[in-house]
Amino acid sequence: MSSTPNATLTTVKGLRDTGPIPIDRGVSVFGKSSTVDVNVDSPYVSRRHFQIRCQDGVFLITDLDSTNGTFLNGVRLNPHQERRLRDQDRIGLAGDQVVFRFLDPVKTVTIDLPPAALSSPRSNAELEVDSGSRDVAVRGEKLAPPLSKKEFDVLELLYLQRGNAVSRDEIARAGWPERPDGDVTPEEIDQYISRLRRRVEENPSRPKLIVTLRGHGYRIP
Repeated sequence: MSSTPNATLTTVKGLRDTGPIPIDRGVSVFGKSSTVDVNVDSPYVSRRHFQIRCQDGVFLITDLDSTNGTFLNGVRLNPHQERRLRDQDRIGLAGDQVVFRFLDPVKTVTIDLPPAALSSPRSNAELEVDSGSRDVAVRGEKLAPPLSKKEFDVLELLYLQRGNAVSRDEIARAGWPERPDGDVTPEEIDQYISRLRRRVEENPSRPKLIVTLRGHGYRIP
């Protein structure tokens, strides 16, 4: 029997009539070629676009030098450089032309989360971000009016990477994909963070949900 964990991809956007895609082999290659393991029928997708590899119960994603890029939680992957996948990670192809959600709940809980995160559900209880509906709930109440597209994209990146430091460069790529040359100023990023804090923090002047990492960027604990 194979020891590969029962992980799946679900389609969020860009493909029709696609059920859960099981990741049930050592290496699964995705693209629009007839010879790949998982066919992705989209004109924006390369013949061999990306792969997911399982090693010792850990899943790793690699962009296969695709034309339009593979994005992990809004950040474009460098070709042929592996990145680890975690439960609820968002995989975008060609920006957001095709979007998958990676699901590996059992393995992520037992391997990836530190003890402090397991004992404290505060970040999930106080802030919930739904990528499918693009709804945000703070302390159990849905935000109304909803966030703007850019505000949501920035918050979604921080939420999906919660517990990890997110640099201003990563925020710029997620929130301002229309500016591929990286000409987003720190002041613009800080302005959007301030807007988000006014919407989600009980006390925006003493933030607890979106914290500043001086000299680097921001983090959701």
